[in-house]
Amino acid sequence: MTALETTLTQWSLLSGALIGLGLTFLLAYAVPPRPDLAAFLDKMTSEERWSSAAGRPAAGPTAAWEDRLGHWLMRLLPNGSMPTADLDLLRLPPHRYLARRAIFGVSGFAFTTVFSVLCVALGLRPPILVPLAVALALGAGASYLPLLDLRNRAHARRDEFAYGFVVYIDLVGTEHRAGTGTRQAMEIAAEGGDSWMFQRIAEELRLSSLQRESPWDALNRLGEKIGLPELENFAAVMRVSGEDGGAIYQTLRAQAVSLRQTRLAQNLAEANRVGERMSGVTALLAIAFLAILAAPALLRFANLL
Repeated sequence: MTALETTLTQWSLLSGALIGLGLTFLLAYAVPPRPDLAAFLDKMTSEERWSSAAGRPAAGPTAAWEDRLGHWLMRLLPNGSMPTADLDLLRLPPHRYLARRAIFGVSGFAFTTVFSVLCVALGLRPPILVPLAVALALGAGASYLPLLDLRNRAHARRDEFAYGFVVYIDLVGTEHRAGTGTRQAMEIAAEGGDSWMFQRIAEELRLSSLQRESPWDALNRLGEKIGLPELENFAAVMRVSGEDGGAIYQTLRAQAVSLRQTRLAQNLAEANRVGERMSGVTALLAIAFLAILAAPALLRFANLL
């Protein structure tokens, strides 16, 4: 068997394996398993909560295949490596996050595979291991793009929360100083804004009231769940007021001032970093401009030599 026949055989085996894998996925989507009733009700309740809190309708038929793929992956993969805090902060269902990672990974793998097939059609026949390794590397790298996007969006959402939370602390302190009870002050302050931060706090307070739970415990759990230490510190202050009846107006004002100063320091540091990057880009442009101006003179000097 010649080298050309060996290469064609390898490509035929790879193409057959990819076709078989694709048919297997299509069969898995077409024949969904029979769900457990308790798990189905819990999934429906969870999806409705995610959709209503995010201000968008629940997933329709167009997203059914993505949901089914995500639930299938959740049954196969462990949940220990899931960025649960970022997902909960963005109100992104875990199964859709897994589905997006899988779609990006398969897309990266398929792009390299299609490119390799085009090379073979043009007469270029690289060894089978080279495009296969590139396809696996590109697929693995592309699967991490949703994770990077998730982390960037969660970081921006936490910054946005810190800005609005200072206002919420001031509102709670003002209501409490006017003689309003601890829970009532927290609920009235949460109803005073229409941003997602105020809506999320109001939702947690309503749930704590229905579950006969103290509001500071609910907010402390929320802070731990979505990775916001500012919310945990605020919950600790409100616990002192609710359980011991202490005056907390000055404490809340000090906490708000501290958060403002922290945000100001972070903004100044970010502005300095942006200024340094802009200075570097300006310096590179100046060097390139000088090189363009000096190129003709240098070429003439080289010709004279």
